Amino acid sequence: MPGAAASPRGKRKKRSAAKAAFVSVMLAYPVLHFAVTWGYVNFNAIWSSFTRYDIFADGNVFNGFLNYRMLWNRITADESTRTMLLNSFLYFPVTCFVSLPLSVVFSYFLFKKIPGGGAYRVIFYLPSILPIAVLTMSFRFAFGPDGFIDPILKAAGIQPPLWFGSSSLTPRMIFAYCVWAGLGFNIVLLSGAMSRVPKEIAEYGRLEGVGFARELFQIMIPLVWPTVVTSFVLGMSSVLTVYLQPYFLMGSSATAPFGTGTISLYIFNNYSSDIQGPYLAAFGLFCSVCYVPFILLARWFMNRFFKDVDY
Repeated sequence: MPGAAASPRGKRKKRSAAKAAFVSVMLAYPVLHFAVTWGYVNFNAIWSSFTRYDIFADGNVFNGFLNYRMLWNRITADESTRTMLLNSFLYFPVTCFVSLPLSVVFSYFLFKKIPGGGAYRVIFYLPSILPIAVLTMSFRFAFGPDGFIDPILKAAGIQPPLWFGSSSLTPRMIFAYCVWAGLGFNIVLLSGAMSRVPKEIAEYGRLEGVGFARELFQIMIPLVWPTVVTSFVLGMSSVLTVYLQPYFLMGSSATAPFGTGTISLYIFNNYSSDIQGPYLAAFGLFCSVCYVPFILLARWFMNRFFKDVDY
């Protein structure tokens, strides 16, 4: 009898051990991935920002805040650096106050199943599927001498400008590309959130005579507000992350002409050896420390508008 009583207990122990082993194996990869790609990379970048590369030691040696003093002197004395920082910051209003509102409106009309909605889905989603090299090349060719934009303007009696050849127009063209190419990603998020809204709410609105504008601003947006906040925060982070768009549109130029440089592009273009690494690490850390609090503040502020709704 003691052996019969011990058998179920032993089976439970084996099942518990197998469950623990399974959970450990499944968690090992994400934990390791987080430790290497986030923990190690960020810790190494922070440490590198307080060092300099010593040729004789063949490695980095501690030098205090020298990189940050050099960076501050560059910001205060070099106009091109200030232009680059300003140009990076302009991606915030472009993504959050131009691209995001357009995405909300287009997602709403797709939610309403307007005629031709399937074609609109393909048009909006296509830029999110194709590689960025293909998209930037197509966009650049469309506004080039052999594209279709210039002939249309000439037929209308308008002399087309040099789209990618001036400091006043070239950055605006890159912003326009970011709006066009970024719509698809936001629409995927927002249309998915709107599709979860119960149909009874929309049907009740129609019975009460609620129009499109009122339904969008007073019903749909509050119900999908957490997704709007997520898209807004991701749009704010573009200030620190955008670099491929100007890099490809300007022909992979290492000098970022016509005021098209960004923070990430500056780091990408100037890292050629271990000597530049510590200064660029200080530059990236300085921009992150100064800007990330604004992202957190914006998220806190936006979350106070509407409460989460369960449905």
